Amino acid sequence: MVALWALTLGGCTAFDAHSFDHSAGWRTAQVVSVGRAGDLAKTADHDCGVEGGAAAPYVIVRYHNGGVHTRSIGTGHWPAGASLKVGDEVEVNILDCAAPLALLGQSGSVSGTPSR
Repeated sequence: MVALWALTLGGCTAFDAHSFDHSAGWRTAQVVSVGRAGDLAKTADHDCGVEGGAAAPYVIVRYHNGGVHTRSIGTGHWPAGASLKVGDEVEVNILDCAAPLALLGQSGSVSGTPSR
């Protein structure tokens, strides 16, 4: 019985070690649109904005927030030099629009995001 309990807790710990802090607003999301802010901002459920006006690079990401339906956030905030494409998995902070998207599958942490 004790061994089963230890395995259960160990599995949860291992899962949490590989995810961002859900209570701080981080959600796994998928890039669904890539383009310019002027074209895409109005299609997002929530627009986090971008510096640089309508011609600035912009993405829409979709995430689950505890139900079967997804929500979308549009943002122009992601790590410098990153090239996002439709289908990429990212982490988005639904509570802090200033936080840049975090790219999944990269080693280490991204500036402005919690370490994994």
